Amino acid sequence: MGEAIIANALLRCTRKDNLAQGCFELVRDDLGLWILELPKSFEEIVSALAAECSLLRSLTADGSDYTLHLAASIDEVHKLRIPCDLAKLSPDCGFSIEVIASPT
Repeated sequence: MGEAIIANALLRCTRKDNLAQGCFELVRDDLGLWILELPKSFEEIVSALAAECSLLRSLTADGSDYTLHLAASIDEVHKLRIPCDLAKLSPDCGFSIEVIASPT
């Protein structure tokens, strides 16, 4: 059985301040929506998030919609397995994980 292909990976948060500036990109000023585009492999995603862990922890306060968004292509022979090190970063850094799987 193969692994699912990650089509898109990003971390998003909604904030009224500029605390996410420098790491995240402000994509909707009117909504305070900040996006951090991530690589498309779990190993690189974990590495990128771990490198920013102290900033990511600070973003849990005074923000909302703080979510790691993963879009993956799967079929009946592929699976999407969230690695332990990525699952551990979620509570350590305070973001939720949202997975959207679509058929290939």
